[in-house]
Amino acid sequence: MAKKPKRIDFNDFTLNPGKIFDDMARQDEPVLIAVKGRVYRLELESATDGIWKGFDPQIVQLRLREAAGAMAGVDREALLRDIHHARQQASHGQSD
Repeated sequence: MAKKPKRIDFNDFTLNPGKIFDDMARQDEPVLIAVKGRVYRLELESATDGIWKGFDPQIVQLRLREAAGAMAGVDREALLRDIHHARQQASHGQSD
C-alpha cells in the first residue's frame, strides 16, 4: 500500500520551505500543501517520472500475449457500430 503524502498548512510551509524541499528529496515523496481550503500537490520532478516510470517492455509483451484472443467471438461490425454511436453522444462539458 502506498504511503499517504505528508500534508502541510501553507503558513507552516512558508516558515521553512528549505527543510520541506530537503525532506522531499531525501524521502522521494510528494507533500500536500493546504491553502485556503484547497490542497496542492508538490513533488520532485525527475527525468524518470511520467508515463514511463516503472515501464518494463518485457512485462508489456507478456501481458499482450496473455490478452491474445480476449475478443475472440466478438461481432466486429456490431462493436464498431456501438463505438461510432457512443462517439456521437454528447459528454459532460461538450456542447450538443
